Amino acid sequence: MIKEEILTIFEEKGIKPSYQRIKIFSYIAEKKKHPSVEEIYEGLHKKIPTLSKTTIYNTLKLFVSKKLLSEILIEEDGVRYDYLEKPHLHFKCKICGKIYDIYKKCSIINCKKIDGHKIEEHHIYLIGICKNCLNKNG
Repeated sequence: MIKEEILTIFEEKGIKPSYQRIKIFSYIAEKKKHPSVEEIYEGLHKKIPTLSKTTIYNTLKLFVSKKLLSEILIEEDGVRYDYLEKPHLHFKCKICGKIYDIYKKCSIINCKKIDGHKIEEHHIYLIGICKNCLNKNG
């Protein structure tokens, strides 16, 4: 994702751009691997030696509050982050631990209300064995 695209997204969401915010967002949007705070820090601190985990936490909190990122709570031991490019499901493999984005039509994702309740967020997690692990293990 190029800087101009990120600046446009930030402007639309009312986020003031900074070098660190741009780099953190770019890392998440381009890697598409649902990173944790630790992974973001490890991926960026060599390029940005002044980057702290506190800055990452605060930036992620801002991005989540502006509905630019979502928190993925599919694991017991931590939070992962995902760019809300378009609605999708998450699938976690019980063997390799990888989290996949699943872009399939799911009627619940497009619902605005259910049984009279207003839906503001969706968190649908699927857990099983990914096709790569199935192929390896027969």
